[in-house]
Amino acid sequence: MTLLLHTLWLAGPVILTGFVHLLVLQHDWLPALRRAPLDFGASWRGRRIFGANKTWRGAVIMIAGTAAFAAAFAQVNAHWLHWPVAVQFAQAHPAAWGALLGCGYIVGELPNSFAKRQLGIAPGAMGSGLPGKIFWVVDQLDSLAGMLLFVAPVWLPPPALIALLVVVMLIAHPISAWVMVQAGLKDRVG
Repeated sequence: MTLLLHTLWLAGPVILTGFVHLLVLQHDWLPALRRAPLDFGASWRGRRIFGANKTWRGAVIMIAGTAAFAAAFAQVNAHWLHWPVAVQFAQAHPAAWGALLGCGYIVGELPNSFAKRQLGIAPGAMGSGLPGKIFWVVDQLDSLAGMLLFVAPVWLPPPALIALLVVVMLIAHPISAWVMVQAGLKDRVG
């Protein structure tokens, strides 16, 4: 039960915010932020640093959304569920917990995006051969690594939870990519 509760406090706000992000993309809400890349259009060695797909809109949605959903989780739990909270910082400071998750999610994706842009791999593409397989795995797990790094100052997860989260991410990411393809927001799953 403890692993399930840990997973809920870590993955729940992020997954729900991912659905909100899908709606934002589908309806093109916050278009000014869509046109504002995180790398400000800068290049290194003649190639974009992160690319046009890493925008302030995604960062704002992920950080604000995970903060809001973590706070909502805490309220629902405190008033109705009364489950033992596995992460004490999440109970004491749920919005801050969510913001850490959202920041980690965004920052975790950036090194992989940088590497792919420098290798000339298009946004959303994986490349071919062994590098393509490596990029696929990294794409599934980079945001999790970022989240774990950002929450490390306030909480260190047990190894069994990290293993469970790796499995969850290897399943959840491809499913969310498939949903995005079905919604017309992406042209391929991987």
